[in-house]
Amino acid sequence: MKEYVEVLKSVFDPIAVFLKDEEFIVVVKDEKNLQQAIAELSNEIDDDISLVVLSKEEYEKMSHEDLGEKIV
Repeated sequence: MKEYVEVLKSVFDPIAVFLKDEEFIVVVKDEKNLQQAIAELSNEIDDDISLVVLSKEEYEKMSHEDLGEKIV
């Protein structure tokens, strides 16, 4: 799992990363180049992972919800 977190950090440069029920929730500064980052992620990680990407605005709206354990 630590390997996944390192890859997520390098690909997305996230504001925060959460883990909840084996699902990674990544908060990004903006959605520019998001498709490119997702494509790069699929090249970096061969396994199937569950991933949710939130913009900073979406994250702020959801801040009252339980997003799981904050990893980054």
